[in-house]
Amino acid sequence: MGPRLAAYLAEHPEANKGKDAPVSILFCDVRKFSSHSEKLGPEGTVEWIGKVMSRLSECVQQQDGVIVDFIGDELMAMWGAPVEQPDHAVRACRAALEMLDCLPALNVEWNERLKGPMDLGIGINSGVARVGDVGTEVRRKYGALGNTVNRASRVQGATKHLKTRLLITRATKQLLDDSFATRRITLAEVVNIEQPVELFELSAAAKPIWSPLQREYESALQEFEGRNFRAAARVLSDIVLEHPEDGPALVLLSRAVSCMVQEPAEGFQIWTVPGK
Repeated sequence: MGPRLAAYLAEHPEANKGKDAPVSILFCDVRKFSSHSEKLGPEGTVEWIGKVMSRLSECVQQQDGVIVDFIGDELMAMWGAPVEQPDHAVRACRAALEMLDCLPALNVEWNERLKGPMDLGIGINSGVARVGDVGTEVRRKYGALGNTVNRASRVQGATKHLKTRLLITRATKQLLDDSFATRRITLAEVVNIEQPVELFELSAAAKPIWSPLQREYESALQEFEGRNFRAAARVLSDIVLEHPEDGPALVLLSRAVSCMVQEPAEGFQIWTVPGK
């Protein structure tokens, strides 16, 4: 654990005892880790991923977050515990946007050795989790457990299938102000989570640039959910022509076309995420 958290737990050992707390959980995954590590070899991989995780960790610490764990090519962080942070969702989202801001410099540094750009996928969810010592008798670990954590992990996984970098849930969105640029993406069914989760994309783009795309996409989504599939497809086709790499628009366009070809089943509004 980081020195700040270690010092806090040393002074407040009672914080290790489990309690329920409102938190925001962030998972950040380094994309194409296996292919990059194959090019770098074991020694180069350790050097590369160590520097990347160090830089991402700085983003967490700058927003007073707790780095819970490094899981291979993935970082897990938390806000809201052990110290209460009423603005835990805001801090988590700021850290995520700072991580994306780091990408250009990281790519300049590593592009030659990786023979291509690296990328990130980030998911954030907010809610109540059980926080405290979640380790074992032989290894202590301060962290969080519960459905709030599981959802955050699945939201991160959904970024791969939507070809976008940063997704948050409605639970997180409701804790943000209008200064954050978001758009509603879809209601999604994720692996091993019973209740669907509503996904929003969080963008680093300035509002004057982002707002037209947000309005057009959300208009198409409303048409789609209202069974006006042709109208949705027309709007989405225009978006894709102007923004050919817009993953959410491509996925929704594919869904709209499928519904035009074959009458959709009940619950078609819920998108099933293909995997973790």
